[in-house]
Amino acid sequence: MPLSSTLDPTTETTRMFLRGLRRRTGRPVPELVALFRSIVEGGRDFHPIASDFLEHFMDGAGASRTMSQRWLRSFKVIKKAERKNQRRFERQLARSARQLREGESSWLHDYWDARINAFIGTELFYVSRMSLLRSQGSFVLTRDGPVVSVSGTVRHRWFDPYDWDRGRWVYIPRHGFVPIAVGRDLVEADQARNFLMESRHVQTLEGRCRDGRRPWQRKGEFVWSLVRAGEG
Repeated sequence: MPLSSTLDPTTETTRMFLRGLRRRTGRPVPELVALFRSIVEGGRDFHPIASDFLEHFMDGAGASRTMSQRWLRSFKVIKKAERKNQRRFERQLARSARQLREGESSWLHDYWDARINAFIGTELFYVSRMSLLRSQGSFVLTRDGPVVSVSGTVRHRWFDPYDWDRGRWVYIPRHGFVPIAVGRDLVEADQARNFLMESRHVQTLEGRCRDGRRPWQRKGEFVWSLVRAGEG
């Protein structure tokens, strides 16, 4: 362990946990640099993306990074946030459809934000514990008798600053409790730079809303499709 490797590991883990309660570690900068470098090297076989982003924090001079759409959407918590915003649009569209008269068309433009908290232990947690998915939609609705046709596009933007500013400490396998203050100390010592992480993807929507005399007879059918890179 880079910080006082001669100490008993249990004792040092306890001390690192307590340091996490402070805004600053009080440790020499070279030791903090060595700690983060060891985390990068030690995590390449287990969490390669998290290791890559921590290394970029040390060496990237603050340049933003674009996340892989496929990797990001492989986490259930991301798909859950995406579905949450989709349902919000679907409810809006169903309400707008009921207001249309025969032969009329209308547009709906809006956006929704879904907050994301990554599950502890997943690689996403070590890259971004808390983030935001912003979904901007544009739709056209057209009534033909009892059916309103709906089509449109939603542009999703996931983003989060990589800044080591939230929380007190994080448990990292093989390193124990690492204070968040380590990252702050390195930024102040100009040994690391915060940067923006983001990812974008586009989905299309095709659907129909059918009238009914009673609320439970009103049906909405919506089909979401992911636009692959280069298609939109």
